[in-house]
Amino acid sequence: MKKKHYEMSAGAGLRKRVGFLDEVRGLCILLMVLYHGAYDIIYLFGREIPAFHWPLMNFAQPFVAGIFIFISGICCRFSRSNLRRGLIALTLGLLIGGVTLLFLPQQPIYFGILHFLGTSMILFALLQPMLDRLAPLPGILLCLVLYLFTFGAQRGYLGLPGVPLILLPSSWATRLWLLPLGFASGGVDYFPLLPWLFVFLAGSYLGVPFVHREMPEFFYRNRSRFLSAVGRHTIYVYLLHQPVLYGLLYGFFYLYGKFTGA
Repeated sequence: MKKKHYEMSAGAGLRKRVGFLDEVRGLCILLMVLYHGAYDIIYLFGREIPAFHWPLMNFAQPFVAGIFIFISGICCRFSRSNLRRGLIALTLGLLIGGVTLLFLPQQPIYFGILHFLGTSMILFALLQPMLDRLAPLPGILLCLVLYLFTFGAQRGYLGLPGVPLILLPSSWATRLWLLPLGFASGGVDYFPLLPWLFVFLAGSYLGVPFVHREMPEFFYRNRSRFLSAVGRHTIYVYLLHQPVLYGLLYGFFYLYGKFTGA
């Protein structure tokens, strides 16, 4: 494979939007809104939704988040400045985290999806010259190996999932400065760098054929204007969805209580 296929300083002509990526990203953010709505109903308004506790939900939520992170990695190849985008996302994440500490101390966000995406974009921008030494396929395979190896970081080990090879010091779980890495845990909406960074980087390698228009034409077509529009504005959806959800749910349960006496 020639070097030009995995150099990522794409020209303006290569930065056209990819319909499939916008649509899937839009679908993922809407599913996240539904999940957070159910979460708010249960944990903020004290109502029960039995389906929320089905075993499938333990898999569905990280699966959808993983797809969103993977696509974000692909899209970083289209960015003119991942460092700038990363700093913006990280700043917004820190602001949201501060708001939760002030107004929802029982549901704080210490290192949420915006913290993670911002940090990942910054790391990608700084490490890109080294990352680009690998062609896309070996890069994706390496990221898969590292994802599996670090999958148990929050559970106190490194190795294959469920097969500890290196046990981590138990004292690390109480050191908050290790929280971004995944060795400690706390808060809601928690997405540590280990193992999720390798999902993001795997996406960045797949972004190479995307940015050079080498993927099948199917991926470049638009099928849903609505999902595409949502996918192009995920940052605004993420920033606004919780205040909107809380306001709507508060109004609904207030009126429900007035009419039913519940």
